[in-house]
Amino acid sequence: MTFSLLFTRLCRQWGFWRFPAQADSRFHKIPLVMLAEATAAHSLRLLAGLLAGLLPSMQAHEASAVRPFVTDDARVVYPGQLEVENFGGITMGRGRTPGFEVRSLQGTSVSDRLELIAGGFGFQYENDRMTPQDLVFQPKYVLYRSFGLVPSVSAAAAVLAPLSGNRQLWNSYNMLHVSWFLFTPQDSTDPYDNGLAIHVNLGTKGQYDAGLGGRWTNKLYWAAGFEVITPISRELRALGEIFNGDPFSFEEEFPAYQVGFRWYKTPNLQWDVVVRGIRDGGIGSGIGAGIETGPGWNYTLQIGLRILVDDIFPFR
Repeated sequence: MTFSLLFTRLCRQWGFWRFPAQADSRFHKIPLVMLAEATAAHSLRLLAGLLAGLLPSMQAHEASAVRPFVTDDARVVYPGQLEVENFGGITMGRGRTPGFEVRSLQGTSVSDRLELIAGGFGFQYENDRMTPQDLVFQPKYVLYRSFGLVPSVSAAAAVLAPLSGNRQLWNSYNMLHVSWFLFTPQDSTDPYDNGLAIHVNLGTKGQYDAGLGGRWTNKLYWAAGFEVITPISRELRALGEIFNGDPFSFEEEFPAYQVGFRWYKTPNLQWDVVVRGIRDGGIGSGIGAGIETGPGWNYTLQIGLRILVDDIFPFR
């Protein structure tokens, strides 16, 4: 396939060109930035085009708990979709140098119940030193799907391959997700277009020390969060959660919280702006389980961008 044909296909897929025959009752194609070009000037023009594309009127969407939101939901993306979750932020604490982190997770569903998340590509910068983030692999399976007062339930397990720090320490987690998807408009064709979504997670965080003959350590993990519409717009949501430390970080524990807003530009694109607070985080805290936080309260300002691209994989 030539570059011009590939470029045309991508533009149609992501919404730069739209045709009536491509309309879909569940999804609306979205623009995507960063089709790399030869010069920086052209890249800037593409970025400006994306920002301009975010301004038109917003549409119906799917309620979904994704990074930087820590509490996971009991649902998966549609089969064949490519999911990309990008998030980054700055962590600040009293008497400490700010730390910076960025991260990207990728995933897809191979069926209407099984989703695979992999990646975690990113880095952290602190004290004049840049280090890579640990890689993540997580299968997730929907055990029961429901809407209304009866909750949906899913299960997930993950392992984090260490790329920095002590490479003998392998972190992991196992958990159940319970979600209530409530107050869906009667005229909505999207079952996840909810006025309120509540999520509860319960499981364990584990750490395997490959040294000293091998040693497993486990601790309880839990999280609870919500997403609710705001009076400003149905597409602008308020987020809130409390959790027993980030599952990406074995060291993090309660108290930890996060509050912010989520804007659904389209069903396939959303922006998050949140503030996270954690007390006495220690090494291995922050948004990517790598920033070293000090005693007392530490705060992280985060921005997240989630993109869904339809029909990338043949799993329909």
